[in-house]
Amino acid sequence: MRNITPKAKIKKKLWKVFSQFIRRRDKGKCFTCSTQKYWKTMDAGHYIPTSICGEYLYFSEVNVNCQCTSCNRFKHGNLTEYARRLTEKHGLTILKKLDKIKKESKVMSAVEMLKRIKKYEKKLK
Repeated sequence: MRNITPKAKIKKKLWKVFSQFIRRRDKGKCFTCSTQKYWKTMDAGHYIPTSICGEYLYFSEVNVNCQCTSCNRFKHGNLTEYARRLTEKHGLTILKKLDKIKKESKVMSAVEMLKRIKKYEKKLK
């Protein structure tokens, strides 16, 4: 059996509440194709992928939006449309801002993650 660190457990819990917040915030509407379904059947998809985004972008309300399974998983994020819609929603400089944050690649402490869990649990109530 795999040994999971306390921080990894906290990150997993944060993802659970954060993902729920994103999907409910967006009312189950796909950011990239506008398909609308029940929020529980949707994904919380990243513009800058989780494999390279660092923890702050992993839990960024700008970098993460509700997506249907087709766009997020089968179209690998539907990134061309994602970029267009991010720019439309947040302005022309948003992609550069996200890239800058990615390059800074800060690690989030377990304490910060716990604070965010409380923040998103409160928002979900």
